[in-house]
Amino acid sequence: MTRLYRYVIVTDGGDAPCVDNASLTLATCKPVVRRTARVGDWIAAFAASPAPPGLLVWAGRIATTEDWAGYAARHPGRRDACYRPLVAGGYERLRPGYHDAPAQVAKDLSAGILIFDPAATWYFGNRPVALPSTLMPLAARGIGHRVTDDPDDIDRLKRWLMATYAPGMHGTPTHQRAC
Repeated sequence: MTRLYRYVIVTDGGDAPCVDNASLTLATCKPVVRRTARVGDWIAAFAASPAPPGLLVWAGRIATTEDWAGYAARHPGRRDACYRPLVAGGYERLRPGYHDAPAQVAKDLSAGILIFDPAATWYFGNRPVALPSTLMPLAARGIGHRVTDDPDDIDRLKRWLMATYAPGMHGTPTHQRAC
């Protein structure tokens, strides 16, 4: 059964999701979503207040998943390829200054990486788009994530996105920092 995960994105810094090289991945933050979402599931992130409800920052369908063991080696240079396994065990942080606290590192490493289908991914970033009134019940509000497994809701969101916008990158990260 396909699911739609919805959440409010507080900081859109280009790391989670990572939008390097016109591809979208979710490798850090949202550990519960990354642990439970499966290939074929959809994720949609909405702007935090004080933005009005229903402003979509990004949405996409998961194409594949990957574990941390080879992600940094297979995707060098991506902003979210920030941990590399050590031969002796544990991980080396590749980006000092990003998620410095041990609890943040543990959260990042507690789940795998979601890689999104470029033909079914829309990233609006600093140019979020308003859901039509018919889809407003899907807008995420508050802390945490919500999961919808109603195929009609998922289909209506997918159809609206495909009919209204070409898949791809339509904006840049709102809060992007230099690496």
